[in-house]
Amino acid sequence: MTRKIACFHRGKATRHPTEHFQCTRHEQNIWVSKLILRTPSQKLKPLVPVLQRFKDFIDKNALVRIYATNMFNEVPNKPPYNHDPIGRPQVRDYIHMFELINTILGEGPPVIGDPATNSLIGFPINAILNWAMGTPSGYFFFTMPAVNEHFKAILNEWETFLAGPASQTVLNPEDGWTAAASLVALAAKGNCGKDHYTFEQLYKCPDVSKPTLGFPSWDAFFLREFQDGLRPVAYPDSDHPSNNRCITHACESTPYRLSNNVRLHDTFWAKNQPYSLADMLNDTDLGAAFVGGTVYQAYLSALSYHRWHAPVSGTIVTITHVAGTYYSENFHQGFAADYDPYHQDDDGPHPPDGEAPNASQPYLAEVATRAVVVIEADNEKIGRMAAVFVGICEVSSCEFWVQEGQRVRKGEGIGGFHYGGSTYCLVFRKETRLLFDGYDGGRFYEGDNNRKVCSRLAWAI
Repeated sequence: MTRKIACFHRGKATRHPTEHFQCTRHEQNIWVSKLILRTPSQKLKPLVPVLQRFKDFIDKNALVRIYATNMFNEVPNKPPYNHDPIGRPQVRDYIHMFELINTILGEGPPVIGDPATNSLIGFPINAILNWAMGTPSGYFFFTMPAVNEHFKAILNEWETFLAGPASQTVLNPEDGWTAAASLVALAAKGNCGKDHYTFEQLYKCPDVSKPTLGFPSWDAFFLREFQDGLRPVAYPDSDHPSNNRCITHACESTPYRLSNNVRLHDTFWAKNQPYSLADMLNDTDLGAAFVGGTVYQAYLSALSYHRWHAPVSGTIVTITHVAGTYYSENFHQGFAADYDPYHQDDDGPHPPDGEAPNASQPYLAEVATRAVVVIEADNEKIGRMAAVFVGICEVSSCEFWVQEGQRVRKGEGIGGFHYGGSTYCLVFRKETRLLFDGYDGGRFYEGDNNRKVCSRLAWAI
């Protein structure tokens, strides 16, 4: 049976959304240039131990060193890729990469971009690796398991910092995340194009009289909760027994792709990035239960709410954390696009993804660090379903707040991402017939506005 795949953004099919990383590549270039100017060399500031171990690993392994060296050499030394202060590629080699990350690990995520244009974002490590990710050598480097183990250690150390009081420095009202312009941008995202609340009206703030609004750390700010009553659960099961046919949005997010007749194994690394169930769920037997079924994928802006909520009422069957990549992008979304005459969309050839790995979200559902929960829904028409929460780049920490065997109510909080924008998928069986809200068979309405978490996504029919 032919698979049907539709991608959505701004109300029509498109190559990829740009909002996930929010700020433009030009704005990231400016920020990285400033980072370069204030970063001391390794001779003046020794690398922290977790970075020194990674550097030693590269230095001692010839194949890894080849990829680590060439992924920077393969970035074209021409605009728009050479944006350091004196016209060189921003990150010149892996030693320079480590020096820049060394600076980042002692800071919280900065505001990058212009809050007045709703273009701020703070993915500093991703910003310095953006072009290297898209090179052929970068593709192999960032998919190596040993390399990802080192990135995991780096991000775990940074996560500890972000959960501590020292990370409050970026929660400042001058040029940080609690500046007036930043709060306006965050509120605009939370209002989903429909409401007009201020940040403080949208989110629970521990103490609005303080410059940090009372948030004890960056992580606490990022995992902020909505004010009570602002995200009611659509069609609560308690109102009527048939309401358990309603599936709700598990995240505050924008539709990315809807795919039917998905396969157990498929070439997810290919240009069109079809879903491959065995790889996505990290379990061939589990994937077999969903062959021929439906995958709905949506993406989360880094400015959005990042807690997860149960899309149905039912019982948690299994919870699995899958180790994966952190900075990998689909090969065909990088510089391979320049060399492949067949790599084009309806609007013609396109350049490498300037907001990588934005254009690689279906691919990342199979390879990135992720968390998978299987739920046996109370409604028999829905039956067994799965939710896959995908960590992207700095968003590597996926935390569940529920346990296997636990009953959950539709709309109940079940977990969250720690830091950053990301993406998630809902996976349904072939037998589950769904009528998606606001979908006409080729696109979702409402453009690129977020769909409110706990609002109606679909009906089981």
